[in-house]
Amino acid sequence: MWHVRLYQPTDRAAVFQLCGDTTFFGAPIEHFFDARELFLDTFAAYYTDRAGDHLWVAAAGSAEDDRGDIAGYLMGCPDTADNHRWFRAHVRKIIWRTITLRYRGLTSKTLRFAWNYLHLRMPYLDLSPYPAHLHINTRAELRGSGIGTALMRAYLDQLRSENIPGVHLETSSENKIAVPWYEKLGFQLLQRTPTDLYKASVGHSIDLLVYGLRL
Repeated sequence: MWHVRLYQPTDRAAVFQLCGDTTFFGAPIEHFFDARELFLDTFAAYYTDRAGDHLWVAAAGSAEDDRGDIAGYLMGCPDTADNHRWFRAHVRKIIWRTITLRYRGLTSKTLRFAWNYLHLRMPYLDLSPYPAHLHINTRAELRGSGIGTALMRAYLDQLRSENIPGVHLETSSENKIAVPWYEKLGFQLLQRTPTDLYKASVGHSIDLLVYGLRL
């Protein structure tokens, strides 16, 4: 049994754990990036530390008996520009921690991916009609149980109540299950960009996809 609620600071470790366990197309991050803590500090800390009021979790137990176990999460952001400002303010600290070897897992695989990511060039896409964005994941054994739909419903209802005009998300052609689900929910493909970014891990090129939903 589980229920959907807003994030609490005590959920941080559990959300980070699940994020690291599902980042590689639903599988653990170590398939392509060994420095888990570096990745989480870079891409997940914004949602737990700044945008927690738009981070939804599916917690085990009833609302009256919340055990704290996290079955899924939706990391939301109503203003992507704020996310970008936060990143620019924190990237120097992350770089310093990296070059002073504060992070474990700085293997050749990690450094190669980081180099390729930093040199990734995406075509310009006007996201002003879709200022909000999201990242969503659930535990592998619970996929298909309705958790993702419940999380998505809670977040989209929140954005509508705040008069946000639209929301976007980034995924890839490798996400064979998620892509049809997004389309079923009404998300429309806005951009498709071929890339070799994950070729070392999956053995072939993939397409990076951006989907948008008008609210």
